[in-house]
Amino acid sequence: MKLWKFILLLGVIAAVGGAAVVAVNFLVLPSMVHSHQVVTMPDLRGVSLEEAREKAATLDLVLEVSRKRPHPTLPEGAVLDQVPGPHEKVRGGRTVRVVLSTGHATGALPEVVGLTPRQAEATLQRENYRLGRSVRMPRRGITQPVVAYQNPQAGLELATGRSVELVIAEPEAPLRLRMPDLTGLPLFQARQMITAAGFVVGPVEYRRSGQVAPNHIVSQKPAAGSQVGKGDRLVLVVATR
Repeated sequence: MKLWKFILLLGVIAAVGGAAVVAVNFLVLPSMVHSHQVVTMPDLRGVSLEEAREKAATLDLVLEVSRKRPHPTLPEGAVLDQVPGPHEKVRGGRTVRVVLSTGHATGALPEVVGLTPRQAEATLQRENYRLGRSVRMPRRGITQPVVAYQNPQAGLELATGRSVELVIAEPEAPLRLRMPDLTGLPLFQARQMITAAGFVVGPVEYRRSGQVAPNHIVSQKPAAGSQVGKGDRLVLVVATR
């Protein structure tokens, strides 16, 4: 074949190919795209994956799961988010990408028994749990409030965000007694009464008195009728000649 004929043949082939590409771009593809109707995106959030697929299929939309992540309230398999968003206008045949819930994230509940209420709350918050109802009760032998019981128990696999109930032991309020009137009593008898009541006799002071017999109580601190606690120190003033 002569060279000029070969070049002419290549030109004809290129022209035909270019015309075909133009026809596809301007005639075939637009007709394919516009063959799908414009629809309004439904709100798929909160529904199950199966229900979301059904809703998408009725509008000629294709559902695709893009990723999954935990959620504190939505159950496993529920739709958390979608692209395109709800109520957007799209053409049928469009792919809709959704994010699914894997349910509650879980963890081992920490041990808070023996901690102070403030320490317990900080520990629960650090592990993404909440402090629930607290019940307080008195207990002997402790000097500050501490957690005596927790519900649920430590180590249990529990969904994060859940609340934990506590029983908090508090120091018993000291027993308050009314101070008896010891004036006029012999010192030995006053000592016996004080010791039997759980009080401590402090230093005894002596003072001359013409109204009270020697070795009898002239006055007392605290005064009679005062509220005193067990272990409090009492001071007695005793008459001398």
